Amino acid sequence: MTDDRIRVAPRTRGAHRTITQALGAAPDGAVISIAPGEYHESFRLIRRVTLVPQYGNGSVTIAVPAAAGALTVAAPNCRVRGLVVRGTDPGETLLRVEDAAGLTLEDCLVTHGRAEVLGSRTVVPGAGRPVGDIPLDHDLATELADPTAGGVLVTRRTRLRAARHTALHVTGDALARLDDTNIMDVEGIGVAVSGSAVLRADQLRVHGGSGSALRALDASRVLLRGSGLFGAGRNGVLVQDAAEALLTDCRVENAARSAVRLDHTARAQIEESTLAGARLSGVEVRDQARVMMRGVRISGGETGVRLRSQEESVLLHCSVTGQQGNGIELAAGADPRVRGVRVARTGKHGVSVGESSRGTFDHCDVIASGFPSIHVGRDAAPRFRGCRVFDSAHDLGVAEDANPTFENCVAINVASPRLPGAPRGGTAAPGARQPGPGRQGRDAGPPPGPQGRAAATPSGQAATAPGSAHPRQGSDDDAPEADSLTDLLAELDELVGLENVKRDVGGMVKLMQTVRMRQEAGLPAPPLSRHLVFAGNPGTGKTTVARLYGRLLHALGLLSRGHLVEVDRSALVGEYIGHTGPKTTEAFQRARGGVLFIDEAYALTPPGVAQDFGMEAIATLVKLMEDHRDEVVVIAAGYPEEMDRFIGSNPGLASRFTRSLLFTDYSTEELVRIVEHHARRHRYDLTEGARSALATHIGAIPRGERFGNGRTARQLFQQMTEHQAMRVAELTAPKDQELMALDENDLPVPLPTS
Repeated sequence: MTDDRIRVAPRTRGAHRTITQALGAAPDGAVISIAPGEYHESFRLIRRVTLVPQYGNGSVTIAVPAAAGALTVAAPNCRVRGLVVRGTDPGETLLRVEDAAGLTLEDCLVTHGRAEVLGSRTVVPGAGRPVGDIPLDHDLATELADPTAGGVLVTRRTRLRAARHTALHVTGDALARLDDTNIMDVEGIGVAVSGSAVLRADQLRVHGGSGSALRALDASRVLLRGSGLFGAGRNGVLVQDAAEALLTDCRVENAARSAVRLDHTARAQIEESTLAGARLSGVEVRDQARVMMRGVRISGGETGVRLRSQEESVLLHCSVTGQQGNGIELAAGADPRVRGVRVARTGKHGVSVGESSRGTFDHCDVIASGFPSIHVGRDAAPRFRGCRVFDSAHDLGVAEDANPTFENCVAINVASPRLPGAPRGGTAAPGARQPGPGRQGRDAGPPPGPQGRAAATPSGQAATAPGSAHPRQGSDDDAPEADSLTDLLAELDELVGLENVKRDVGGMVKLMQTVRMRQEAGLPAPPLSRHLVFAGNPGTGKTTVARLYGRLLHALGLLSRGHLVEVDRSALVGEYIGHTGPKTTEAFQRARGGVLFIDEAYALTPPGVAQDFGMEAIATLVKLMEDHRDEVVVIAAGYPEEMDRFIGSNPGLASRFTRSLLFTDYSTEELVRIVEHHARRHRYDLTEGARSALATHIGAIPRGERFGNGRTARQLFQQMTEHQAMRVAELTAPKDQELMALDENDLPVPLPTS
């Protein structure tokens, strides 16, 4: 790389005024040095270059304008060091590494937008290397310099924050390595990996987020070492489809659902890691997935390890402590190998073997459980060898027709020992063995529960069989339980404004309830089209209502999942002949069981263009909507006047989209309420002066094409919090109320002019 630096300094003679100008003049391998300041631009790196601040890290901010598109890397071995990259919409792509391009981020901050690394979308399930065969320490230097497959991203000492949907998405056959990287404040998933992508991470930290901290889909591979995932709004690590994950020396704490969850045919290895405080399960394995755990410490939550797969999982030398329910719970048909595991202080059973399950438990200890330490369900045939039960009221409960086997197991300090051959003193005779199928259950019966009744059926017994639906990327969970219809209608009613839309959706719900009742009564259902047109300006709540509409249909039993897949023209239309059909089909398939939301759908039929691939996308959609009429609901959204032209472009569209909902612009009062909603959500309080000044400020904003409605309200709230932060930072010891209060001084000045 050349030593001659190209300078960017707007007020210095002989230097370039913008980064874009400097890139235009830069040869391959150039280093571009940028003077301190904020640069409002976006650009595309088409040659191998390095961007660095002239002075210290953080002194240069690239503020990407809303309409400028993402900062894009389209060349190998590019490098960005010490810069702040800031977007305007957290839900949009801010930084993109394209297929066959490479980028290294060092000491950077990427905020208010997501980063994505792209690759070929062709996925061959199961074709990737097993996760255990992938070298974790590989630095990707060769791939950065010559990316022969998908895009390549390496981050070091870098932060990604304040994104929506996901902070980082690695897809296709892309590669990523995250070293000493922090991800925080995400409304959605921290890191999403899909396709056949491979993610390596060392000292990755993901804090908070409303979705899973990390989600792996398709045939992707994820390797984490020395990493921490804290306070995920759903699962800490979610591995689905045929994806695989390896966790070594990691911590996953306080996930709202499970610390690690595996669905479909996913695989995971967890080594010497700590999984603490997950609300539901430390590890949950479903469908045909399996896990291998060695030296894992699981504490807290409802259940320690819940195995609902008939594939063989392995637990070696782990500890499971402090669960409110069962420590290790086997659902119907599970058959794991468990060795040297210690289960202590569980509220229910230490080990619960569900109906028809098996499993081998070697040299395990169960200590101080609230219910019988070991419970064996109907027709279950587990084998316990060299196991010990300590400090419990009851050591064993066996259901009718169970057939467990016990070899060299003992009960120590157990009030009512029932292990076969155990003397009344509380210690089983060495070599005692279960004396035949079901005999223990018939002769002795289950021990009494805490109130003297027969031991309750463990929660694992009630687990239903895994669902058959295997979604690709719609929602964060497989076959989620439907929300209450009453709760969803209340949630709809709580939306600010949109009175006509709420009335129309409520009417459709009543119609669909009637249709379902007629079907259940054996009566023919009237014609009903669930596909909709949402006509309205940007920021009027179309996506929010679409997501809620899918959940309502799921609650009514008319959609199997109810998730939302949001696409636009770029996700449906290809770049060459034969590309559009498969691309549109792939997007439609991701929406199976839910809602396909096409934003700016009119862009598929650009005016004045006779030959356009958009018409092929429409024809493909029309056929798919017919072939899968009961599986996918399609919502086409856009400006009111443009949507009429779109629907009229194809007779098939006109016959399928028979109902339009009009989303009107928000009034000033409604926008103030939206700002107040954001404030309450983030624990801020608007003063009376702030409310009055906010109404005046919003009323003065021109309602032109660039007016963002709800987005304008969200941006105003963001600006107010930034101004408040600057104001409070000047206080020596601010009180809690001062940290929370937003007043009229926090409004942006001057008022917007366009």
